[in-house]
Amino acid sequence: MRTLLSGGAVVAPGRPELLGGGDLLIDGTTIAELGPVGSVSREGVDRVVDTTGSIVLPGLVNAHQHDWYLYGKGLGCDVLLEQWITGCLVPLKDNLDVDDLRVASELAALDMLRGGTTSSVNHLVNETTIADEEAILGPVADAGVRQFFAKVIRPHDARDDYAGARESFEKWDGAAEGRIRVGFVLEATAHWVALGTSSEEMVVGGHELAVEKDTFVTSHIAGGTMSRDEGYLKWVLETGRTDVQFLHRLGVLDDRWILAHTIHPRGNDLDLIAASRSTVAHTPSSEAARGAGITPVKHMLDNDIRVALGTDGPMVDLTNDMVEQLKWTRLLQNQLHEHPGSIDLGKLVTMATEDSAYAVRADKYLGSLRPGYAADIAVFDLDTLHAGPVHRPLTTFVHAARGTDAKHVFVNGEQLLDDGRFTRVDELHVTDLMRRAGDRARALGRRAGLLPQD
Repeated sequence: MRTLLSGGAVVAPGRPELLGGGDLLIDGTTIAELGPVGSVSREGVDRVVDTTGSIVLPGLVNAHQHDWYLYGKGLGCDVLLEQWITGCLVPLKDNLDVDDLRVASELAALDMLRGGTTSSVNHLVNETTIADEEAILGPVADAGVRQFFAKVIRPHDARDDYAGARESFEKWDGAAEGRIRVGFVLEATAHWVALGTSSEEMVVGGHELAVEKDTFVTSHIAGGTMSRDEGYLKWVLETGRTDVQFLHRLGVLDDRWILAHTIHPRGNDLDLIAASRSTVAHTPSSEAARGAGITPVKHMLDNDIRVALGTDGPMVDLTNDMVEQLKWTRLLQNQLHEHPGSIDLGKLVTMATEDSAYAVRADKYLGSLRPGYAADIAVFDLDTLHAGPVHRPLTTFVHAARGTDAKHVFVNGEQLLDDGRFTRVDELHVTDLMRRAGDRARALGRRAGLLPQD
């Protein structure tokens, strides 16, 4: 199948002229050719999609997400992170069942797809069996999107040479025609260590397994309240080191790490991150929702640190919308630095695409509109009441667009969203899925003691 996208503002590296209007040819699963409007031959093209009035981007890559968090929307609001973890997250996590995971996985996949997100890192906070993983990854495969599934490793796993992690990797890595890849969660931040979810042996051994399998690892890092009583500062003062220093002293901090949040780097943290070539996953609306502080993203970029973007999960900030994260990132940094152009607009888009792909070791085939790359593409309509008129497509996209402006979305060359409608599922199925998710959310909330019993 050869599909030509013609007329839209195309965001492609080294091709600024295509913002004035361009053509992009999809041949099978990959991008074949790009050029100004009319320059790409229509010979042998099966379908032409008119993208005039739209912006054509790589599919957005969500570098930090928790799919099942959608069940906690609106629960645990207005409390700081430490109270939210113990009072909301843990009770819900401990009461999840396999069917909860299945429904949440499909709904999260469709929600992100509807917003132009074609790939996401599903950072698990709960241990999973093969049956749990079938419930999570089966719907992902059916939806057609990509997922970088981050399997939780715990201290007790070190005693059996990480057999469960090895089994999950062998079963799922490369599944769904390569759209599912597997990495590992090695929690190393204060809050998770306090819950007994980390040890030096686990971190070192889990990292060795990631090297063996040539995959990524992810951890929550340097987040929470800067409080001497219960927050991250208390942990730093008690241990005499930061989360980043902990990983560095263990000799494991390298380019495999996704350092989620990293809101409060201290001392030489930024130097260590830069030298390691690890990636910070910034989730601005989530961090703001918890009152956690403003991550020094501009300082990170100025220190040659790669920063990717993610949504974290709707139990925190009630959204899976990656487009929101672009605007939140720029506006918060503008406020912090008292300058309206704190981060270049093109760089912001790169953070949500190519830099996020780098974080999961996929930047050689994902996250950019280049010939030979996978045809993961999102076309956003800018000809809308809230976005138009358009003078500069990138400015409009970052500051005025919404995730639901996604009009056409392709993954691996397959069109999964056509003029705002799913191609693999119908609207009745989506409506029923939302009803089931609502029923399950209320039942889970009651089991966790967060909602009143009937």
